[in-house]
Amino acid sequence: ATRLGLKNLQKIMGYVLEAGTKDGEDWKDLDRLYGRVLGQWSREMGHVTQLVGGFDSQQKHGGQPGVRFEPVAKERQAAAVRFLNENAFATPVMFLRPEILRRIEPAGATTRLKTAQMGVLNSLLSSSRMQRMVEQEALDGVKAYRAVDFLGDLRKGLWKEIYGPGVKVDAFRRNLQRGYLDALAERLNGNARANDDQRAFFRAELKRLSGELTAAMTRTTDASTRAHLDDSKDLIAKILDPKIQWTSPTGAPSGSSRGRGWEDGICWPDYGIYSERQ
Repeated sequence: ATRLGLKNLQKIMGYVLEAGTKDGEDWKDLDRLYGRVLGQWSREMGHVTQLVGGFDSQQKHGGQPGVRFEPVAKERQAAAVRFLNENAFATPVMFLRPEILRRIEPAGATTRLKTAQMGVLNSLLSSSRMQRMVEQEALDGVKAYRAVDFLGDLRKGLWKEIYGPGVKVDAFRRNLQRGYLDALAERLNGNARANDDQRAFFRAELKRLSGELTAAMTRTTDASTRAHLDDSKDLIAKILDPKIQWTSPTGAPSGSSRGRGWEDGICWPDYGIYSERQ
């Protein structure tokens, strides 16, 4: 269903410029239409995040066989993460349309996309989701999609460029990767810092990533990429250093995605009618 939704969004983006253009008027309608399609993309991705660490539930009463809550199958959770790596965290090029973006504003595409992608990422890394995954492993053993496996799969998707030859990371992916580090900094050192298994898992991921960044730097000739990898290593060292007081990372605190329209089951909500009248 979500793959079909993405195909529909790609088709819709082909009509946004025409639909948002009116002779003699400014580009407010175009800005709104573009924002709504990007918002719907976020909702589609948000539906997929709910599978990770999720449960299928049935209303049951005493005397009925079986339990009310069954964890989503391990294979299905892993497939959801693969889907997000391929569709949410790979740059959604359908939204990179200069003919639209440069009518809306002179710059800002990287920020728009990062905001949308970080909404998905912060939802994935939420404390409640991680706690559910830890408990699923504790209760279900090898049948569970382990939190450590989830974090490893996520890292390999978010940083996929560093694992191959000729390492090169473009501006959109650099933005997202910095957001990932900021999100983990918040979880380790921010106001909502983790104090359970999650802390150990996040620290282990950062240590592993730091070593991989060191290796990747020997395989890049791109100056922007080298600077980004070096900066990322420095940031990881600061995050892991207990002597450094983390102040205010740019990544939003991970937590509930409520308010984004992802968990209310509503697609294409009624945005109301805009009026220019005072």
